[in-house]
Amino acid sequence: MKKFGIFCIFILVAMNLTTFFCWGAAKVDIAISTHAGWYSQAAADREMNLVADAVKGKVGSVTIFPIAQEKDLADWLTKHTRNKQLDILILNGQFPNAIYPAGNGKPNDSIAELFLEDGNMIINTGDYMFYVVNGAGTNAAGGLQNMMDIPGITMWDDNTPVTVTADGKKYLPTLKDFQTDRPFHLNELVAPWEVEVTFAQNAAGTRADPCVVRDTKTDGRLAIFYQTAGQDTDPRGKVISEFILNWLPTVVKIAVEPAEKLGTLWGKVKAAE
Repeated sequence: MKKFGIFCIFILVAMNLTTFFCWGAAKVDIAISTHAGWYSQAAADREMNLVADAVKGKVGSVTIFPIAQEKDLADWLTKHTRNKQLDILILNGQFPNAIYPAGNGKPNDSIAELFLEDGNMIINTGDYMFYVVNGAGTNAAGGLQNMMDIPGITMWDDNTPVTVTADGKKYLPTLKDFQTDRPFHLNELVAPWEVEVTFAQNAAGTRADPCVVRDTKTDGRLAIFYQTAGQDTDPRGKVISEFILNWLPTVVKIAVEPAEKLGTLWGKVKAAE
């Protein structure tokens, strides 16, 4: 009778946990474009595989798209637009032509912009965000300006020293003070865009990398990490992984497989017998 009672309690709690983790947590899928800009392709492949391995099983799906599969990346973005969840696209300094036509050929309503404005996130590491397509700066500053709808936003400033902030120390333990070449110009942000978090910034607080900026109207987010030239040893993969695992849960509950939680609970019930 005692075992039956414990079993009934387990079933009731399990049902509640299943309901919570199915409805109370969000699924976050991640797409990674490995096309590298401003640092080597070998390093980009290594760092992005590190990200995929670190977050696997802790978020939704993680899909890597090499250069030859950029049309598949476009399909992924389209399927993950208007799907009522926050999803993430990670870029490595190149803005694939398949999701945003080169030379700012579609300044409005590109696949990438529709994805962003659906309340999703785009992360960039490497070259100036949205500047480069297929190895050439054919978008130039217009790429970022069109994606954010801010005509004056730029990302210049070689060798800008940035110091890790309290949030950087809290969420990104691997991050150390460094010099960025293409930081976000926080003083050039225009509403509805605002700074959500800075992990490292200059003394004046006008330049930041890494950081997250958020469109308060659409809930779209842009994040940058190590926008540096030719620095293959920057710990991009580890820091981005820490960002996803440590900071992302502060804005969205990352879904955890119910079986993992229920297995732990079942162990506790067995111990109580």
